[in-house]
Amino acid sequence: MSIATVGKKFLWVFAVVGLGLASNVYADSKIAVVDFNRLLNEWVVTKTTMTTLQNEFIPRQRDLEAKEKDLKSKADRLQRDSAVMSETEKAGLQKELAKGQRDLKSQADAVSEDFEARRNEEAGKLQGQLVGEVQNYAKANSYDMVLSSNVAVYVKESFDITAQVLTYLQGRAPQPAAGKAPDAKPAPGKK
Repeated sequence: MSIATVGKKFLWVFAVVGLGLASNVYADSKIAVVDFNRLLNEWVVTKTTMTTLQNEFIPRQRDLEAKEKDLKSKADRLQRDSAVMSETEKAGLQKELAKGQRDLKSQADAVSEDFEARRNEEAGKLQGQLVGEVQNYAKANSYDMVLSSNVAVYVKESFDITAQVLTYLQGRAPQPAAGKAPDAKPAPGKK
């Protein structure tokens, strides 16, 4: 038997023993997955935050609706009374309508952009909080590893702890004071 053959057998035995030891280590590990999207969508803190965010933009939305209603009434007036209007009056109203529509579109775009920016900002904060809460749950329940379900190719249903984490989160959610609505921050940008 050559030294090369002995060396190959030794490496093969070492690899088999190593795999056996590694499998014992992994067998004792407590590993789970969570569906972060589901947690984020069903977490009461997310729902409260999104409601507060929508309420923050209600005044700006109402302002847009009022301007849209005003433009519609002017357009109706132009259509209804154009036969009896002077050309100057008709041209002035058409110019006013065109400018109003441009201004309304610009304002609506600004509100939409501001809302998206605020929503993304709040979503980032919520995701950070959620990761921290999942870490707290994992530590409290002695998990060695918790993965997001979107990074796993396959997961046995028994490894999914999303429902348990959701129950944990709902139990830890801050309760609003009775009869008190959350404070809304002023909307960024123009009013």
